[in-house]
Amino acid sequence: MVGKAGIFELTNCVAIVQEVLSESDPSCYQDPRILANFMNETQTLRKSLKNGKIRNEKYHQATSVLSKIDENRTAMSPIELKLRLARPISDRPIILDIQEPQEYRDWRIQGSLNIPLNVLHLPQSPSSLPKDKEIITVCAHGVKSSEVAKFLRSKGYNARSLAGGLAAWNNIYDTVPVAADDVTDFKLLQIRRLGKGCASYIAAYQGQCAIIDPSMHIEEYEAIAQSEGLRIVHVMDTHQQADHVSGARALARDNGARFYLNPLDGFRYADFTPLKDGYTVTLGDGGVTIEAMHTPGHTKGSTSFLVQDRYILTGDTLFVEGVGRPDLGNNAREYALDLYDTYQERLLKLSENVIVLPAHFSQSVYIEFLKAVSATIGEIRKRMPIVDADREEFLKQVLAKIPSKPPNHLEILRINRGEVRYGPTRLSALEEGPNRCAIPT
Repeated sequence: MVGKAGIFELTNCVAIVQEVLSESDPSCYQDPRILANFMNETQTLRKSLKNGKIRNEKYHQATSVLSKIDENRTAMSPIELKLRLARPISDRPIILDIQEPQEYRDWRIQGSLNIPLNVLHLPQSPSSLPKDKEIITVCAHGVKSSEVAKFLRSKGYNARSLAGGLAAWNNIYDTVPVAADDVTDFKLLQIRRLGKGCASYIAAYQGQCAIIDPSMHIEEYEAIAQSEGLRIVHVMDTHQQADHVSGARALARDNGARFYLNPLDGFRYADFTPLKDGYTVTLGDGGVTIEAMHTPGHTKGSTSFLVQDRYILTGDTLFVEGVGRPDLGNNAREYALDLYDTYQERLLKLSENVIVLPAHFSQSVYIEFLKAVSATIGEIRKRMPIVDADREEFLKQVLAKIPSKPPNHLEILRINRGEVRYGPTRLSALEEGPNRCAIPT
């Protein structure tokens, strides 16, 4: 390590700095002595280049290393931004989104400021930004925002760019407790993809857990299970997802868990346990129950899960800010009628104190870092009178407000049906952009 080093030969300088870079982003170093020694070695490297003391292949290695150092210093990783946003509001950086207004309305980080690129370069525009606050520039992939950050630094601003942009932010997760009972050992967690607006759930009891609606990054769920001392025994999806790639099948397979789906959604594989209305799974000694409720409307096979008669995991059937969209099955009126019946005959007949936990949340939902996205049945009825409207009024409002379909939804459906397989890079590209699952009311 650099922190333990004495005096190094110039020929070793490149290797030393590369070693530190491979171990960690130097901006994340908490030990000031290590960071100081790292920066001293970097300064030595820069002087050696300037004085012509490094030649040939070492020169190319050195310039590559210094380029990476400059990139690390001027870019902020998505994980680092997540930690900054968990701070009190007064201590958070300004997130400057340079997308065009329509792009910004569709896909953004909560609390960000939108100044489009063509406006930002006007002479008067940067003056509206404070120089005593850190500024994080954002665009779709981090390319243009990196140039904007350089421009702002040249004007005296403390600016960095979000590395990888919104596409990278799409892959950042956080976990918040929904319920925890130390007496009974029951725990329910909400796992959220902050940029994509996806929500998954882990119900845990007596060292076992069930995972509902996992995204494709199954290592996130495995890490949580491991840290909580849990064995994954059940994995299930509420429906065939159209906006993101499901990780349920792979997660179940890799952990020897039982895998559940509703076959009405039309899958091209059969290695799952078919879900029917009333089907119940248990955890531990049976003290925790998860009951399947067939709730069609978003899809034919949409299934909600009632946990402990207190929490209803509604998938994309009901949200805290809107109702499920009925158009992805290409017969919007028929599906909307199913949705109406689901609300009237199933979900709204639950106790008003039952807590609704959806599989997605839209840009309009304010995310608190230590609070789950949820609402009681009673709160939803007050917030969204449409769920209590008569049949014709419900159909009229729902069919009139259907948003544009999710990007790449047809290809994502093919993947989730089991028709095609792609590598991680292609899958990440297909998932770019926000979810469009809810019809706002």
